[in-house]
Amino acid sequence: FFPSPCVLCAAEASRRSMLRALPLLLALPRAASSLCVTPLRASPKWIGAPLLRRAGTATLSIAELEQRERAGEIVAGVGEGRELPSLSGINTLPAPLQALTVVAISAAIGGLTVALAGPVFDAARGSGLWQLSRPTWPLLGFIYLAAGVAHFTEAEGFENITPPNGTWGFWYTPFSPRANVYWTGVVEIFGGAWMLFGAGAALAGIALPSSLGPVTSDAALTLFLLTVLVTPANLYALTHNAKFPLTVETPVIGHAVRLLFQPVLLAMFWEMAQPTLFDAKANLGLL
Repeated sequence: FFPSPCVLCAAEASRRSMLRALPLLLALPRAASSLCVTPLRASPKWIGAPLLRRAGTATLSIAELEQRERAGEIVAGVGEGRELPSLSGINTLPAPLQALTVVAISAAIGGLTVALAGPVFDAARGSGLWQLSRPTWPLLGFIYLAAGVAHFTEAEGFENITPPNGTWGFWYTPFSPRANVYWTGVVEIFGGAWMLFGAGAALAGIALPSSLGPVTSDAALTLFLLTVLVTPANLYALTHNAKFPLTVETPVIGHAVRLLFQPVLLAMFWEMAQPTLFDAKANLGLL
């Protein structure tokens, strides 16, 4: 799947806007650390690390974690090693400041999604680039279908980037990280396959039963909601340097680029979901 010109335009608009905000967001941990956190020790690598961090069920100091890392007992960015100071520095902050940083980045993603799905797409709608691009969007189903399968074949890696309860001082789900990996994988498989089914039928000129509803649109709304729900995993990878794959350390800019594509995906799915949203408004008497 190669992004079409209109998608690339949207991605570029998102990239420019996010890159303007990114330095401010990434500067927050360092600025806040210098004001609010007492360093454990003078270190050229980690400045402003809090005295204690939570590793699994045991409370360990940064020095103890680093000692275990040097002994080869833990690996940075994997399991308990996610509690070592991250490359972004965000997980060295007190919980309220971690939460503030995560909320700020989430708000930026939401704002870019609204901008793309609204004025950016409205300006492009009906143009030659739009007509060329728009029919290719259901091919995203292949990506989500493959990702859903990977949730089962690479479950350990996906679990590593799933934030455990208590992350950032507020994160909570009723399920374990492994359970979250599995159920999101099931939804990705269903959403991706359902989208390809609807798009394939339309391409083949096959009229699906009306009882199925707008298949591609329903799948798009499903994947929109799923993408919202799994965005915290990408945030966790940034804030705690959580690795996926487990042997690859992604630089901060890599995490930022991954987050840049969240609003692009969300805006595309929202656009494709319009028939389903229209039906829902009609059924609720909101039109």
